[in-house]
Amino acid sequence: MILSTIESKSKKAFQKLISTSIAIVVIAFVLLGFPGLTSPAHAGPGGTITEGWVTRFNVSDGAQATEWYERNLGMLLNKESSAYPYYVQLFYPEYPDTQIGLSQSTPVESGKATATIVVNDIMQAIDSLQYKGVPVQPLCDAGDNNTVLAFFCDLDGNNLALRQDNAPNPFPPCGPPVCNNSY
Repeated sequence: MILSTIESKSKKAFQKLISTSIAIVVIAFVLLGFPGLTSPAHAGPGGTITEGWVTRFNVSDGAQATEWYERNLGMLLNKESSAYPYYVQLFYPEYPDTQIGLSQSTPVESGKATATIVVNDIMQAIDSLQYKGVPVQPLCDAGDNNTVLAFFCDLDGNNLALRQDNAPNPFPPCGPPVCNNSY
Protein backbone atom coordinates (compact mmCIF):
# COMPACT_ATOMS: atom_id res chain seq x y z
CA MET A 1 0.00 0.00 0.00
CA ILE A 2 2.72 2.49 0.99
CA LEU A 3 4.76 1.47 -2.03
CA SER A 4 1.73 1.96 -4.27
CA THR A 5 1.12 5.45 -2.80
CA ILE A 6 4.74 6.45 -3.30
CA GLU A 7 4.65 5.11 -6.85
CA SER A 8 1.44 7.05 -7.57
CA LYS A 9 2.89 10.28 -6.17
CA SER A 10 6.09 9.77 -8.19
CA LYS A 11 4.05 9.35 -11.39
CA LYS A 12 2.09 12.54 -10.64
CA ALA A 13 5.30 14.45 -9.89
CA PHE A 14 6.84 13.18 -13.14
CA GLN A 15 3.71 14.21 -15.10
CA LYS A 16 3.87 17.70 -13.53
CA LEU A 17 7.55 17.93 -14.44
CA ILE A 18 6.78 16.99 -18.06
CA SER A 19 3.84 19.44 -18.22
CA THR A 20 5.96 22.22 -16.76
CA SER A 21 8.79 21.48 -19.19
CA ILE A 22 6.40 21.62 -22.14
CA ALA A 23 4.93 24.90 -20.86
CA ILE A 24 8.43 26.40 -20.55
CA VAL A 25 9.31 25.38 -24.12
CA VAL A 26 6.03 26.85 -25.45
CA ILE A 27 6.58 30.12 -23.56
CA ALA A 28 10.16 30.31 -24.84
CA PHE A 29 8.97 29.95 -28.44
CA VAL A 30 6.36 32.63 -27.93
CA LEU A 31 8.70 35.07 -26.18
CA LEU A 32 11.78 34.45 -28.29
CA GLY A 33 9.98 34.03 -31.56
CA PHE A 34 9.32 30.87 -33.49
CA PRO A 35 10.97 30.93 -36.94
CA GLY A 36 8.33 31.23 -39.60
CA LEU A 37 5.77 32.82 -37.30
CA THR A 38 7.57 36.07 -36.49
CA SER A 39 9.09 38.79 -38.64
CA PRO A 40 12.84 38.67 -39.11
CA ALA A 41 14.80 41.35 -37.28
CA HIS A 42 16.49 42.42 -40.51
CA ALA A 43 13.42 42.92 -42.66
CA GLY A 44 13.96 44.43 -46.08
CA PRO A 45 11.59 45.88 -48.69
CA GLY A 46 8.43 43.87 -49.25
CA GLY A 47 9.09 41.62 -46.25
CA THR A 48 12.31 40.23 -47.70
CA ILE A 49 15.25 39.41 -45.44
CA THR A 50 18.20 41.78 -45.77
CA GLU A 51 21.35 39.73 -46.33
CA GLY A 52 23.87 42.53 -46.71
CA TRP A 53 24.61 45.97 -48.04
CA VAL A 54 26.91 47.34 -50.75
CA THR A 55 27.66 51.05 -51.03
CA ARG A 56 29.18 51.83 -54.44
CA PHE A 57 31.50 54.70 -55.32
CA ASN A 58 32.91 55.68 -58.70
CA VAL A 59 36.71 55.92 -58.63
CA SER A 60 39.19 57.06 -61.28
CA ASP A 61 41.69 54.22 -60.75
CA GLY A 62 40.34 50.91 -59.42
CA ALA A 63 43.71 49.43 -58.47
CA GLN A 64 44.85 52.59 -56.68
CA ALA A 65 41.50 52.97 -54.86
CA THR A 66 41.51 49.29 -53.84
CA GLU A 67 44.98 49.67 -52.36
CA TRP A 68 43.87 52.86 -50.49
CA TYR A 69 40.86 51.11 -48.90
CA GLU A 70 42.93 48.06 -47.97
CA ARG A 71 45.82 50.08 -46.49
CA ASN A 72 43.88 52.85 -44.73
CA LEU A 73 40.63 51.14 -43.70
CA GLY A 74 41.88 47.57 -43.29
CA MET A 75 39.29 46.21 -45.73
CA LEU A 76 39.74 43.02 -47.75
CA LEU A 77 39.09 42.44 -51.42
CA ASN A 78 36.09 40.21 -52.18
CA LYS A 79 37.56 38.16 -55.03
CA GLU A 80 34.23 36.45 -55.75
CA SER A 81 32.47 39.65 -56.80
CA SER A 82 35.31 41.49 -58.46
CA ALA A 83 36.31 42.23 -62.03
CA TYR A 84 39.55 43.80 -60.83
CA PRO A 85 40.38 46.62 -61.36
CA TYR A 86 37.17 47.76 -63.07
CA TYR A 87 34.82 46.80 -60.27
CA VAL A 88 35.71 45.50 -56.84
CA GLN A 89 33.96 44.99 -53.53
CA LEU A 90 35.81 45.31 -50.24
CA PHE A 91 34.66 44.21 -46.80
CA TYR A 92 35.60 43.66 -43.18
CA PRO A 93 36.01 39.96 -42.30
CA GLU A 94 33.64 40.35 -39.34
CA TYR A 95 30.89 41.70 -41.65
CA PRO A 96 31.39 40.02 -45.03
CA ASP A 97 27.93 40.95 -46.33
CA THR A 98 28.42 44.68 -45.75
CA GLN A 99 30.69 45.96 -48.49
CA ILE A 100 31.95 48.99 -50.39
CA GLY A 101 31.99 48.61 -54.17
CA LEU A 102 34.45 50.61 -56.24
CA SER A 103 33.56 51.12 -59.89
CA GLN A 104 36.37 52.38 -62.13
CA SER A 105 34.72 55.10 -64.16
CA THR A 106 34.46 58.87 -64.21
CA PRO A 107 34.27 59.92 -60.56
CA VAL A 108 31.08 61.80 -59.78
CA GLU A 109 31.84 62.27 -56.09
CA SER A 110 29.31 61.15 -53.55
CA GLY A 111 27.66 64.52 -52.96
CA LYS A 112 26.30 64.50 -49.44
CA ALA A 113 25.93 60.69 -49.30
CA THR A 114 28.38 59.27 -46.76
CA ALA A 115 29.49 55.71 -46.11
CA THR A 116 29.84 55.53 -42.33
CA ILE A 117 32.04 53.03 -40.50
CA VAL A 118 30.79 52.38 -36.97
CA VAL A 119 33.67 51.81 -34.54
CA ASN A 120 33.94 51.20 -30.81
CA ASP A 121 36.83 53.65 -30.28
CA ILE A 122 36.66 56.62 -32.63
CA MET A 123 39.81 58.28 -31.27
CA GLN A 124 41.88 55.16 -31.99
CA ALA A 125 40.40 54.96 -35.51
CA ILE A 126 41.13 58.66 -36.15
CA ASP A 127 44.70 58.26 -34.90
CA SER A 128 45.20 55.28 -37.22
CA LEU A 129 43.95 57.18 -40.28
CA GLN A 130 45.96 60.29 -39.47
CA TYR A 131 49.09 58.18 -38.93
CA LYS A 132 48.58 56.82 -42.46
CA GLY A 133 48.30 60.39 -43.81
CA VAL A 134 44.51 60.53 -44.20
CA PRO A 135 43.14 63.92 -43.09
CA VAL A 136 40.18 63.55 -40.71
CA GLN A 137 37.86 66.35 -39.67
CA PRO A 138 37.32 67.13 -35.96
CA LEU A 139 34.68 65.15 -34.06
CA CYS A 140 31.12 66.45 -34.25
CA ASP A 141 27.72 65.69 -32.72
CA ALA A 142 25.49 63.71 -35.11
CA GLY A 143 22.41 65.21 -33.48
CA ASP A 144 21.42 62.93 -30.63
CA ASN A 145 24.14 63.82 -28.07
CA ASN A 146 25.23 60.16 -28.02
CA THR A 147 26.66 59.71 -31.51
CA VAL A 148 29.83 61.35 -32.78
CA LEU A 149 31.17 61.46 -36.33
CA ALA A 150 34.50 62.28 -37.93
CA PHE A 151 34.39 62.90 -41.70
CA PHE A 152 37.17 62.07 -44.18
CA CYS A 153 37.54 61.54 -47.94
CA ASP A 154 38.88 58.83 -50.22
CA LEU A 155 41.22 59.59 -53.14
CA ASP A 156 38.33 60.58 -55.44
CA GLY A 157 36.46 62.86 -53.02
CA ASN A 158 33.88 60.32 -51.86
CA ASN A 159 32.55 61.03 -48.36
CA LEU A 160 33.37 58.61 -45.56
CA ALA A 161 32.91 58.98 -41.82
CA LEU A 162 33.83 57.22 -38.64
CA ARG A 163 30.97 56.88 -36.16
CA GLN A 164 30.84 55.95 -32.49
CA ASP A 165 27.56 55.47 -30.64
CA ASN A 166 27.17 56.07 -26.90
CA ALA A 167 30.25 58.29 -26.82
CA PRO A 168 30.88 61.22 -24.48
CA ASN A 169 29.79 64.13 -26.65
CA PRO A 170 30.75 67.72 -25.89
CA PHE A 171 31.26 68.38 -29.62
CA PRO A 172 29.61 70.95 -31.92
CA PRO A 173 26.84 69.80 -34.31
CA CYS A 174 27.98 68.18 -37.54
CA GLY A 175 27.76 70.17 -40.73
CA PRO A 176 27.59 68.68 -44.20
CA PRO A 177 30.21 66.11 -45.28
CA VAL A 178 33.58 67.64 -46.11
CA CYS A 179 34.58 66.11 -49.43
CA ASN A 180 32.18 67.88 -51.75
CA ASN A 181 28.98 69.78 -51.27
CA SER A 182 28.00 70.66 -54.81
CA TYR A 183 24.66 68.82 -54.65
